[in-house]
Amino acid sequence: MIVLHRKFLIYAGGCLSLFSAMLFCLTMFTDGQSTWFSNLFFDKLVVFLLTPPFLFGALLIDRSMMPVTIIRTKGRIPALILQLLQQYFLGFVYLTVWFILIIFFSLFKFGGVFSGADAIYLLSWYVRFLLGFLIMVNGSVILKKSKNKLMKSASYIMVYLIFVLEVLTIIPELDQQFGIEINLVFSWMFCNGTMWVIAMPVILIILTGTLLVVTQNEDIF
Repeated sequence: MIVLHRKFLIYAGGCLSLFSAMLFCLTMFTDGQSTWFSNLFFDKLVVFLLTPPFLFGALLIDRSMMPVTIIRTKGRIPALILQLLQQYFLGFVYLTVWFILIIFFSLFKFGGVFSGADAIYLLSWYVRFLLGFLIMVNGSVILKKSKNKLMKSASYIMVYLIFVLEVLTIIPELDQQFGIEINLVFSWMFCNGTMWVIAMPVILIILTGTLLVVTQNEDIF
């Protein structure tokens, strides 16, 4: 697995340094615990600082999947599953390290221990972000299987731009126009309430099914 390869340690070290720098800066400009948590899960922080390194890592894994991998895994579907498992594992490790550092810096700044409510709150955001990252991976891989050269060569960038556009432009405009909270795909990561528990797994399942069908019939896509 490339995520366990020595060359990937450079990427991991960069992510760890970024996480530490981000959290250190936030501790310098945050007073109350409620402000601390709201800043940690602020949509612009997630969009511009947390998401790009993950998608870059997912792209590295994607590019490591050479044609010989399909031969060794005896088919496109097994090769796809191998790739997705590595990218999902990256998302799991990436967010686990991020949230462990959040807990460490929170205890360092505020002392004491986390209450049950705080633990549930953090777990909720962890699951949201993980599902959101998996959706991004599936969307990127689907676009890469297109015969359109732009989609094929810049699928991860395109998914990221769609993510930025939806979360920071489209959703705020829809909320303002209709006066109610509307979520499409990625914006479920930041929705109020608990509907994301249903919506995000459904979106992920739909994209996974689409990806399997597209991969099976890749020659005619």
